[in-house]
Amino acid sequence: MTFFEFLFLLVIIAGGIGAASYFKDWKVRRSSSPTTSYAEGLRAILDGDNPRAIQKLRDTVTADTNNIDAYLRLGQLYAQAGDISRAIKIHRALTLRGDLVDKQKLDIYRSLTEDYVKSGDNNRALESVNQMLGISKKDAWALQQKSELLAAQGQWQAAYESAEKLNGHAQPGTSRRLAVLKTLEGVRLCQSGKERDGRIQFRQAIKHDAALVAPYLYWGDSYVRENRIEDAVKIWRRLIDVNPAQSYVAFERLESQLFDLGRFSEIEQIYRSVIQNYPQNVHAYAALSRFMRKKGDAGGAITILRNGLELNPESLWLRRRLIRMYHDVHDVDGVLQMSRDVLSRVMKENYEYSCSSCGNISREPLWMCPKCSKVDTYNV
Repeated sequence: MTFFEFLFLLVIIAGGIGAASYFKDWKVRRSSSPTTSYAEGLRAILDGDNPRAIQKLRDTVTADTNNIDAYLRLGQLYAQAGDISRAIKIHRALTLRGDLVDKQKLDIYRSLTEDYVKSGDNNRALESVNQMLGISKKDAWALQQKSELLAAQGQWQAAYESAEKLNGHAQPGTSRRLAVLKTLEGVRLCQSGKERDGRIQFRQAIKHDAALVAPYLYWGDSYVRENRIEDAVKIWRRLIDVNPAQSYVAFERLESQLFDLGRFSEIEQIYRSVIQNYPQNVHAYAALSRFMRKKGDAGGAITILRNGLELNPESLWLRRRLIRMYHDVHDVDGVLQMSRDVLSRVMKENYEYSCSSCGNISREPLWMCPKCSKVDTYNV
């Protein structure tokens, strides 16, 4: 090999080593680029690997401070991990930027609202929602959230006004929510001594949702407080006609007032009418049975409960009352037979009302959950 050939070979080897080193450095730089870290962070979110997602998104924003979405997602991940203060810090810092488009502003304030709600700071959550509505006054999410936040503070009329703007968005359940908010505003007015104004709210609630039980109940109660018993009875009877399935909530009120008026036969007629028109209403059988027992007709009371069981064979509600009735008339065989029947079914009867949204339990039927402010979520 000549000297020149040897020199040429050294140049080729050195060039190869340099190229390999450059390629290696390029791969390292490429693998740690903001774009790659961001993509890996998104992939980690999809995989449910939040710790890795947080690390990759932190790498992203360290290298690229203009990646707004990475900041947003990073804050959301911290919130999911329970570090609300850090989430708020990240999202609040984003609001100070001057180069944001409206879509980015809405996303930032939405995340910030969710942060404040999780932290229990409803006042600041409302401020963030109002910022959203200042950008887009018809934003459906912001209107819904504002209504829920105001309702949580007992500001029923303001919550109603916000929810009313959702009508154009065809949100499911909007009419029911409007009716509930009007009802609660009516209750507030009645409690402050403004009975007539309260009844106006109940009337408006029924216009939104004629099947909602609550406004009829409280409307009748308002008349009773003014000793307008006949008017109260008319309102509660109207409820029975409109919503026989849930009318049982008014049975005790109606029976009490009719009893005081001496209109005993009318009580029985009402219960029999409900049973005829809606035989699935087990509460009507129980109410009629109780009324017959008060009249001294224990046999008739038992027959009514048995008839109810024939049409509603799975009802533990009626079985429990039948056991009690057998006990009252000292029918030991009846008590034992019905008790064995109940035990053999191995079923659990729900004696409480529970919110299907957050699980809150109530002994009384509610039309808005006091815990999560959702409407019509109780198993009435």
